[in-house]
Amino acid sequence: MQLRKALTGFGVLAISIAGLTTRADAISVEDARTAVDAILMQSGISATEVDARPVDGDAVELVYDAVSLDLSGYSSPRQLAMDDVLVTVRDTDSANQVDLDVKLPEQAKMLAEATTDQRDLTLRNVGGYLRWDTARNVPVTFDGFADFLVGDEPVSRKHWLINGLIIQWLPEMAKIAWQAAEWTGPNREKRGSIKSANFTLYPDKDGATHLDYSHDGLWLPSLLQPRTVRVKTSSAGLPWSDAQPIIAKGFNDILTGTAPRFARRQIGDALWKKAAQNGAPVKVDEFYVESRGLEALGSGEFLAQAAARYGFTGDFDFRLLGQEKLVDLLGTPDNPTILGALVPFAVNGLAAGRPGPQGTTEYDGQLLPDGRVVVNGLTVFRTADGS
Repeated sequence: MQLRKALTGFGVLAISIAGLTTRADAISVEDARTAVDAILMQSGISATEVDARPVDGDAVELVYDAVSLDLSGYSSPRQLAMDDVLVTVRDTDSANQVDLDVKLPEQAKMLAEATTDQRDLTLRNVGGYLRWDTARNVPVTFDGFADFLVGDEPVSRKHWLINGLIIQWLPEMAKIAWQAAEWTGPNREKRGSIKSANFTLYPDKDGATHLDYSHDGLWLPSLLQPRTVRVKTSSAGLPWSDAQPIIAKGFNDILTGTAPRFARRQIGDALWKKAAQNGAPVKVDEFYVESRGLEALGSGEFLAQAAARYGFTGDFDFRLLGQEKLVDLLGTPDNPTILGALVPFAVNGLAAGRPGPQGTTEYDGQLLPDGRVVVNGLTVFRTADGS
């Protein structure tokens, strides 16, 4: 009897707490349609609604055909086209915000005038979760994913593929990562591949902007290739409050049809301009490069300057493990190999090293405003005009 009363009391308490908790209300079909229409219009996407229905008592499913998005940043006009796009819309506990669960179909096309620019797209479990502010018409958070993406050019059969793609945008983080990618030339001739990559931007507790980049297993048809790279950079003079709007715009551009390579360049240019305005040094807290038995580990600090030939000046230092392999490949200034004769600056830079601990070779470098690279006091690179 006492146990029954105790359980009854806990039950009443749980119901009371649940009743006091603010919960999202069910969204109407019309409200869901209005929210999605605003997003489509702002993103430049045209689509035809073919179905709309309430589901689960608190959500609305909308199905769209003839979805079309103009793609920008490519060498010629292109367009993404697909049917059977499913959007599930739910209200949230936050005022003027809705959640959208987007699922893309397994087949789509990249349309273009030139056949060589066209692509047949295969998509496996591709979609995303978007929280949208309906009052300001801006994204709050986004999580995109793709188990598998392939783009095939129908005539030459060249293709690109990517697995395990993740795109995340949160107020305090932006991230793009994938697990495997490959790209080919005509008739599947392999041109490159990479096992994994990760690009993350975030603030630290003091508000400084940090960038972490890494890739592993890069393969290119060349003698020297950075198979593994890790770079950690930061800038206290480029606060997250300055960087976040730039990064947000860049990610939004990628998600609304801008070529990723073009969008990345735009992000980089805008961040560089802001850093130059602020006079903000960019610290390379750590970089690590591994290539065919060679390993380099170092750090540096660079300053964005409009007057600098390459946009930056700065100092860097690193330790190289495996110098003897480079000597075998390039030779020495007095006895270069054929390859070394083609790149004498690399041979000179190699020879400028001094013995370091545990079999490493040490280098101290400078990037000067006129574009020269000086290593251990020796100019190892100068521009074609001799400066």
